[in-house]
Amino acid sequence: MESSEFVTDSEFNYYVNSALRELHDILVQSYGENYYVKAVEFTSVPQQKDYALSTIIPDDDFYKLKGIDAQLNGDDFFTLQRFNFNERNRFQNFGTWDYLGLTNVRYQLLGSNIRFSPAPDGEITLKIWYVPRAQDLTVDTDEFDDINGYSDYIVASAARRALMKEESDVNELDGELQFLKERIEQASQNRDAGNPESISDIYVENDDYFYTRTRS
Repeated sequence: MESSEFVTDSEFNYYVNSALRELHDILVQSYGENYYVKAVEFTSVPQQKDYALSTIIPDDDFYKLKGIDAQLNGDDFFTLQRFNFNERNRFQNFGTWDYLGLTNVRYQLLGSNIRFSPAPDGEITLKIWYVPRAQDLTVDTDEFDDINGYSDYIVASAARRALMKEESDVNELDGELQFLKERIEQASQNRDAGNPESISDIYVENDDYFYTRTRS
């Protein structure tokens, strides 16, 4: 398709960004590998239970939530637990936000808001760990982290979309994409090859000097 305007530059740009989002999802779904995790801190408002993500996460960059910590004991952060939706009213009157009442502090992601139950009783520093949205490339000089030649997936995907518009045979690229996807899914696991993830004890999420089990 060299020197052809059948697929315009803007269309190719769309194909590339679409494939980049697909690659982003493949890596995000490599649970435990945390390729794109970010963290941001904010301060709660006393007795305010709902917080819009758009006011916390810069540039509307939120995609998936990884976890929330609260600074409740000097400089110490503690992991907060999520409440199940059918328990949304269970913890609303369970006392104060301090490290002794930690087991009763819950959060839930509801639409574009984070809800805390019970509502914070003071100005508390909170940290949200999240996966950002896929990076869009806007000009030809934009770059992204290719990691280990994973951009081959983007090239093959964009080429396939161009051939589809041309109504040409895409079988060869289908096979190439399947190979590349399997390679990325397998290779992206165990990112910390020397110390891979272990099974997590969900009942002991915080400092066991203060707690034995942090889930009720």
